[in-house]
Amino acid sequence: MNVAHLPETHNRGYRFGRHVEHDPRSLNYAHGVLPKTAIKSVDWTRRAPIFDQQSLGSCTGNAATGLIGTDSAARTGLTSVTINGDTLPVDEDLAVDVYKLATQLDNITGTYPPDDTGSSGLGAAKALKKLGLATGYTHAFSLAALKSALQTGPVMVGTVWLESMFDTDPATGFVNVDRNSQVAGGHEYVLSAYDTTRQAFRMDNSWGDSWGVRGSAWFTESDVQWLLSQQGDVTVPVWATVPSPPPAPTPSADPRLVQVVALMNGWAKDNNIPTTTGQ
Repeated sequence: MNVAHLPETHNRGYRFGRHVEHDPRSLNYAHGVLPKTAIKSVDWTRRAPIFDQQSLGSCTGNAATGLIGTDSAARTGLTSVTINGDTLPVDEDLAVDVYKLATQLDNITGTYPPDDTGSSGLGAAKALKKLGLATGYTHAFSLAALKSALQTGPVMVGTVWLESMFDTDPATGFVNVDRNSQVAGGHEYVLSAYDTTRQAFRMDNSWGDSWGVRGSAWFTESDVQWLLSQQGDVTVPVWATVPSPPPAPTPSADPRLVQVVALMNGWAKDNNIPTTTGQ
């Protein structure tokens, strides 16, 4: 098990909370890679608002919950979920609940509450499964696998966050990934779109809608590839779907009515009157 704590070393007013937790067993759950010709531009609509983790190191819970509220090929993004019989909105409170559970299921020292020690993408995925919101999850171990995973839905990504990355270009909406800047911490976020023309990925953050462009920004493909090479990880939940209700039973005929119809048909036959079977 490769576990690394990524301390926060900045004073920008934003929180992180993602740590490295790479389990060798995850290699058994590698996401498949599609042919290059199958990779198209995708843009998955988010139904839930952009969250704001504020002073809590809950980015992993926020990213996982952001996925719940975003469309995928499997289903429309949810605005509410049912957990243990309770219907809960897909919002910051749910994100904190996912974070709490993730801190119990990961291998990072400390659990929230009371210890706001952060978690991992793996811990958040385990929390989604424990809550019955996902049936499992896979991992994209290459840029090609990441693009393939995005063809059917958004993913959550955990990487280092550099000092330069707090800033986005107001004209293009791209994150400034200066690879020579200092590591400010570890962060988890959602990738919800891929543009083949610009070769870029859109990320949805959890710092409120005043960051970036209404809470989102873009990464170049080369920057994503570099970030993933710095002990990054990509987690792809397999969503639990609500089973279709069973078909309504066919009503059985009242035996008294059957007897009456039989008598009437017998009388009609005796009197040479045509009969119908009904429908």
